[in-house]
Amino acid sequence: MTFYTRKQLVEMLDTDEGFLVSLEREEIIEIDAPSGAGGEFSERMLERARVAHNLVADLDVNLPGAAIIVRLREEVAELRRRLA
Repeated sequence: MTFYTRKQLVEMLDTDEGFLVSLEREEIIEIDAPSGAGGEFSERMLERARVAHNLVADLDVNLPGAAIIVRLREEVAELRRRLA
């Protein structure tokens, strides 16, 4: 599994560190890498951050709304996996 640093997330999302702090505050992302992994955030957290960033930047969704959408999106994906 690949892990990413905070700086890498900022660069990949073309945003600033304040946005990542906001995502953490809204519990959209969290540091989930084991120590010594070479980064702080998993691919799952990168995807959550990317979805939230797109919702906020492209669709003008506020962060609490983005948090709900990200969680519901994951729940739907999990239900689809169970049904398959």
